[in-house]
Amino acid sequence: MKTSANHWRIWIAHGCEWSVAGVLGVAGALKLADPARFATDISAFRLVSGWLAGGLAVYLPWLELTVTAGLLWGKTRLAARLLSLGLLAGFSLALASAWARGIDVRCGCFGNAPAGSVVAALARNAGLVLALLAAARLRRGSRN
Repeated sequence: MKTSANHWRIWIAHGCEWSVAGVLGVAGALKLADPARFATDISAFRLVSGWLAGGLAVYLPWLELTVTAGLLWGKTRLAARLLSLGLLAGFSLALASAWARGIDVRCGCFGNAPAGSVVAALARNAGLVLALLAAARLRRGSRN
């Protein structure tokens, strides 16, 4: 029998996951609108270029949308949380790398939306990671 505390843990975990799904879903959808622009944004990081940047510009938005669906569907939630953490870590490493090398990059996180600062993007990613970790902890705690 589920206790009231467990019931609330599950709903808070849902809220954390749905928040991350919302951010990743919007980001993926906006990038799909202009993959050429996203490829240019990826190339600006000077980590990959040419066909690889173009491939990532097509592939990453679909991965974000797939992960979004996974976070919303119970049976795939764990895998989606892990993939989300991987995406956020990769995005954060790319941003931090460009910043450390003094490269002024446009994040490209939300398609053609105005670019924010790298620090703001890193802070947002850290918040999303914390939400995913909180969801995992809350779900684990609700089984006890």
